[in-house]
Amino acid sequence: MRYAPPVTVDRISRSRNVRKSPLNRKRPNLKALLFLFLTSAVLSGGVSFALQTPMLLVREVRIEGVRLTDRAEVQRAAKSALGCNIIALRTGPIAGAIRRLPEVASVRLARSFPGRISVRVRERKPEAVVSNHTACCMVQADCLAFHRTHGPVRGLPTVQVVRCGRVREGEKCPSADVANALDVLKCARKYELSVAKISVDPLGDMCLNMGSGFYVKLGQPDDIAQKMSVLRTALTYRPSLAREAAYIDLSCPSAPVWKPKSASGSAS
Repeated sequence: MRYAPPVTVDRISRSRNVRKSPLNRKRPNLKALLFLFLTSAVLSGGVSFALQTPMLLVREVRIEGVRLTDRAEVQRAAKSALGCNIIALRTGPIAGAIRRLPEVASVRLARSFPGRISVRVRERKPEAVVSNHTACCMVQADCLAFHRTHGPVRGLPTVQVVRCGRVREGEKCPSADVANALDVLKCARKYELSVAKISVDPLGDMCLNMGSGFYVKLGQPDDIAQKMSVLRTALTYRPSLAREAAYIDLSCPSAPVWKPKSASGSAS
């Protein structure tokens, strides 16, 4: 006859403890679920209303900053926004179409609720008007041509270059003579010298027209900073030089010479 092993007190207590341990179940937060449902319903309804209501359709397009750019081209690109929902409107394609115009440096579109779009255009800054005897075009400091003109423009110096080649809007002038002339203009502004026109002959020699019939022969485009410094010094110590001289020759900056306007005068 077999006897079962006795059950100890420790085993009985452990088994009782296991049976009596309650299950840790979280009750759902009904208030939070209700709040989340109501919030989602309100947001979805609001978005649906905003995208469908005629109150938020674009009815006006305002264009700012256009002086040189063809306004009709800008208006044609911006008018595609009319009748569109102001919230869902994609401004990227409109800005891209306007930015492709050669005169435009940058463009920004702003929404004004309930139904107005503002197009702010920033145009390129002209440094001079380049002429190759067949066409005239505004250029910026990096030689990029961007706006064709019918001739010289008041307030801008003219750069007349024989070896200029074809000037195309939206492209840089390939001639090194144009780049050299623009460097001269930059240096002239540094020394506060007014230049009305720069002429570059087929050999690359440059001549400045300072206005009032006063010319400066610079010769080849080397030692430009030194030549402009000598010119600034000469005009500072003798301001009447611009009235008395027909020209000053700075081809050799260490030995400048000038010719008086009077026929009887001699070079000094």
